Amino acid sequence: MPETETSPLLPEVDPRTALDWQRAGEAVILDVREASEYEFENIPGSVLLPLSFLDPARAPAIFGRTVVVVCAMGKRGATAQKQLSAFGLTGIHNLRGGLAAWKAAGLEVQGGKYEALDYTI
Repeated sequence: MPETETSPLLPEVDPRTALDWQRAGEAVILDVREASEYEFENIPGSVLLPLSFLDPARAPAIFGRTVVVVCAMGKRGATAQKQLSAFGLTGIHNLRGGLAAWKAAGLEVQGGKYEALDYTI
């Protein structure tokens, strides 16, 4: 059984479990930060749908799949989770601790922050 919080209404998931779900094709990672934040740094394979434009009808791929909502620290993710659940979607999990927890777990991120770094000698 994956490690999630006990609340059936607003479940959370830890970063490693979210990655396992994503790799197995069981979940979509939905990033609800703004476009500039996403471009700077994001989880590979995640889908951007900013909270400011959140409309489940704009992302039909999330219907019928487990969704892991991610933001910077977890607060916007919880807000998005509530909105998606209110729309009638099920299987919505908030990434506990957001992108900060993902990075603290040593998991891969990508984006302009890393493309701009020059490691040549």
